[in-house]
Amino acid sequence: RDKIKTLVEQFSTRHLSTLKSGETVKRELNRHVVKVWGERDIREITKRDVIDLLDGISDSGRAVSANRVRAYLNKFFSWCVERDILDQSPAMGIKPAAKEKSRDRVLSDAEIRWFWAACEEEGQPWGHLGKLLLLTAQRVGEVVRVTDRELSGDVWHLTSDRTKNGRAHDVPLSVAAQEALGAVERIKGDAGLIMTTNGKTPLSGFHKGRNRLADRMVEVATVENGAPVDIPHWTFHDLRRTAATGMARLGIPVRVTEAVLNHVSGTGGGIVSVYQRYDFGDEKREALDAWARFVLELTEGRPGNV
Repeated sequence: RDKIKTLVEQFSTRHLSTLKSGETVKRELNRHVVKVWGERDIREITKRDVIDLLDGISDSGRAVSANRVRAYLNKFFSWCVERDILDQSPAMGIKPAAKEKSRDRVLSDAEIRWFWAACEEEGQPWGHLGKLLLLTAQRVGEVVRVTDRELSGDVWHLTSDRTKNGRAHDVPLSVAAQEALGAVERIKGDAGLIMTTNGKTPLSGFHKGRNRLADRMVEVATVENGAPVDIPHWTFHDLRRTAATGMARLGIPVRVTEAVLNHVSGTGGGIVSVYQRYDFGDEKREALDAWARFVLELTEGRPGNV
């Protein structure tokens, strides 16, 4: 009963299931911790084991992921201490693998063009996901869990339990976004998921998917330039920032962009978030249509049919 895999499952049932981020934490614990330590007794895990595990993740070029796993392990081991399974957490006193900086990566116009071409070549599932992330400016965790039930005409409705900040959110879908959704080959399943490979669970393995698109981007750029091209590292979340920056370039007011992103900080925070319930529906549609038109003109040299 004290095996790591058993306790992680209990931790998930008794604690993570009550959290909005619970599925993400469970997935990462299974991926990085249970996979390595699953059959070990928790009392065998030492501080050195934890350091080695985090170093291995960091040395693979995923220092930020190592920091996240460290945080998840801290909570897991603390939970075990609270339940008298451990006397002390073996993760106590371990510092983050790397100091994190606020990211400011935004894809250039050329990179957007290469990215779109990479998505076209990659197709299902990563190409369709990439297009939707860029066109809707929504979070990857929200996009991969989209279902047909959430779609009503040209509006994607996310209930409060589906968003990071717990606020229901309507996302107007440009024609380009609708085309990207329509291009996804549906895999039947009770969950009604669109972005899935098995019909049961949402698309996962984002690190691998991002790498596939990044590799194709380099191929496209190299052919276009006639010489090898070095494209700085980007993440799926950077596509959200790229869209927000693009809307700013198009003259979209900051408050409208924040509404598109479903942000409650910035100009929409504080007293405004409490008393102003107008959701900027028409303005969000105009912003996302303008952004889709810009992307299509940039990538395909044609006016967006939006």
